[in-house]
Amino acid sequence: MSTAIKTIERKPRVASDAPAPLLLLLHGYGANEYDLFDLADFMDPRFHVVSARAPLALPWGGFAWYHLSGAPGRLVPDPQTRAQAVDLVERFVETLPGQIGADPRRTYILGFSQGAIMSFAVAVRRPELVAGLTPISGYLDPALLPPTGLKGLERMPILHMHGTYDEIIPVEAAHMTRDMLRLSGARYAYHEYPIGHGIHPEGLQLVQRWLAERLAESVE
Repeated sequence: MSTAIKTIERKPRVASDAPAPLLLLLHGYGANEYDLFDLADFMDPRFHVVSARAPLALPWGGFAWYHLSGAPGRLVPDPQTRAQAVDLVERFVETLPGQIGADPRRTYILGFSQGAIMSFAVAVRRPELVAGLTPISGYLDPALLPPTGLKGLERMPILHMHGTYDEIIPVEAAHMTRDMLRLSGARYAYHEYPIGHGIHPEGLQLVQRWLAERLAESVE
């Protein structure tokens, strides 16, 4: 596995003397850093948006955070590459604000599918690095919980979305996460849309509003 994460970025479109908030985009299995990058145009212009490429190049094209076996709806993570990916992304999230001059206290992560699973893992294992989380079409993998469990998520803003008819990651996985996080003390909201494995337009609008609200909170 590569130890470097390649990125593309959209710098803040609003001038400020203070370090910009960071929005990190983590794509899903088989995609690349361009897959979610168009979302940057819909997000608050104050954000420094960074879209990251997963480290594993797949034989048929695209990239992955860790290897999978099985079939859609019954995918099985590879424990070794998953553990390596979690460590890699933790270090990346820790060092990225300093590298680009963003505010380390205002790092928000939007992850899709496997990227959502990675974002959940970083948030629960290193909550001090994450100001808020938007996982889409993913879930919190119990195998990635630290010994302290969900304690680190207390008061963390989390906006979680999933498709009712998701054929890749069944909605039951999202329901499991929903039931866990509603007892965690996180500021957790769950929204479900009548779609498959994707992002609903209403969900995208909600993400826009939600992130803008988080920025408003951070300057109060």
